[in-house]
Amino acid sequence: MFTIRKLTLDDLKTLEIAEGFARWISSSGEKGKSELRQLLQQRLTDGEEILVAIEWNLIIGFAVIANWATMPGGKALESMEVAKEYRGKGIGSELVKRILEEREAIVALTPYPEAGYEKALEEFYGKFGFKHITEDIMIQIPASPDKVKRWIEIVERLMEVYNALLKEMKARLTMAKPT
Repeated sequence: MFTIRKLTLDDLKTLEIAEGFARWISSSGEKGKSELRQLLQQRLTDGEEILVAIEWNLIIGFAVIANWATMPGGKALESMEVAKEYRGKGIGSELVKRILEEREAIVALTPYPEAGYEKALEEFYGKFGFKHITEDIMIQIPASPDKVKRWIEIVERLMEVYNALLKEMKARLTMAKPT
């Protein structure tokens, strides 16, 4: 049985890391575990949130959640992985559910499937309401009408700012052209 909780720097010192993480690190074995520990530590130090799936004292899955740079107030699922031996047991689903339950934000992600798993990964995120808005970005919009109204207001304001910025940049480009 596994539990999901937020990871802290203190947790990272005491928890072990399972074998079988390969997506975000370049090595295996003890070296790979050390790489993953360093990666998670850096992400925590950078202020990102990490949820971990833990069985006993062993990290068997993780998800890194950051602020979505292009959407103030939005969140980005930066990376998520379940150790190979623990896949297919609902751990990834529980991580995603927890991310969505605890946030009122639009959540974005760029799927990075292992070769041959592109369709399966898209279907996996589709179960949680994620849809492609561009070729490489999927989003999940909160279901609550009140939350959606709030996000419409945010996006409309951003559109105003971006349109004003675009207008100013075009004006500068026109002024900079040699005659």
